[in-house]
Amino acid sequence: MKHHIIAKHRNTFAIIIYGLTALFLFFEMALQVSPSIMTTQLMSEFHIGASTLGIMASFYFYSYTIMQVPSGVLYDYFGPRALVTAAALMCSLGALFFGYSHSVGLLAIGRFLMGFGSAFAFVGVLTVIARWFPAKKFAFMVGITQFLAAMGAMGGALPLSYSVNDIGWRSTISYIAYIGILLSILCVIFIRNHPPEMAEKSKGHDRVGFLKSMATIVSEGQSWWIALYAFCSWSPVAIFAALWGVPYLMRYYNIPNTKAALVASMIWIGLSITSPVIGWLSDKIGKRNPLLNFCAFLGLVASLAMLYLPNVPYWLAFVLLLFFGAASSGQIITFAVAKDITRGSVISTAMGFNNMAVVLGGAILQPLVGIILSKLWDGKTENGVHIYTVAHYKIALITVPICYLIGLMCSLFLIKETNCIPKYDSYSDQLK
Repeated sequence: MKHHIIAKHRNTFAIIIYGLTALFLFFEMALQVSPSIMTTQLMSEFHIGASTLGIMASFYFYSYTIMQVPSGVLYDYFGPRALVTAAALMCSLGALFFGYSHSVGLLAIGRFLMGFGSAFAFVGVLTVIARWFPAKKFAFMVGITQFLAAMGAMGGALPLSYSVNDIGWRSTISYIAYIGILLSILCVIFIRNHPPEMAEKSKGHDRVGFLKSMATIVSEGQSWWIALYAFCSWSPVAIFAALWGVPYLMRYYNIPNTKAALVASMIWIGLSITSPVIGWLSDKIGKRNPLLNFCAFLGLVASLAMLYLPNVPYWLAFVLLLFFGAASSGQIITFAVAKDITRGSVISTAMGFNNMAVVLGGAILQPLVGIILSKLWDGKTENGVHIYTVAHYKIALITVPICYLIGLMCSLFLIKETNCIPKYDSYSDQLK
């Protein structure tokens, strides 16, 4: 595509490029949460319990987590066009592999491939935002991105629950794969690495190198506290919304998976509504920490109420899970804080490092909850599926409020306020 055409329609291309990378994020979020809709079918067909299901599902997060920092370095090195295209194809390959698998081991490999490709989704969108949009809009644009990601998760929950019931889990996941292949074709046609006004960096400056990029990030002490908050903010979503919430709600209210998915989708609705508002408000007031504090506190209260208040009415579950999701929007502010303190040449690496912390929750805590449930299991089965009581779930899901509590401690005492002011110049990497 001619350079002068892009220059003439620069803003239009910025929106198109952002839209395609955001669609990829939407797509990978649907893949990420899809096992939560298929728990009963997978446990029945493969004759497995909660611990095996949790470990299999978490293979997505193992590759996703491992690839976060490398994906950031690769984006700083190559740019989004080739990487987003290849990543969408990898996700599609993993989905097809999952859909045609006939053993738990092969399911895990399919999840691993999906996670590998998905590792490039969120960091890719952030890279596009940093390159194509004004710095003063960064937190707001990340909020919009989180809105789209939450919509993708809902697309992997409520509508797909009906699809799984109608045509089966194998056909459902295969159709998702075909959508990913189409998306990859659009990405290679339209995505460009840089806007016209940004001169291509010299290879010596742009290609900083993995070790140097990592050294720059890990030597900044604040990066670790920001990452810990990000871990604690998103882990409850990975635990409850992405896997264990639907079976818990099915057991608690004695409802089918479609109704449980509807209730659980309130987490994604709360997250999607609040994320742009939180991002906009942070940019507007010029502060980060007050919003981090508020989100962690809200999550702590909402999760404790949802899990441990006696006889929570069905209608109240909708409200509490809406607040639950709103609380997890605090993790988008961590990316804005990370950008505030990071040199421009390694922004994508910083985003990858922070997003690695975000997804570690799924890799570590999804199987941990499954292991706890298996330890508590009393031997009861129904149609070959292990039965866990509400009491079992309440014990295992204590991990959710614990995460919010740790996050609150981080934002109150450890994360320094940046006042939304970048520490470094975006182009020279010099201190301002």
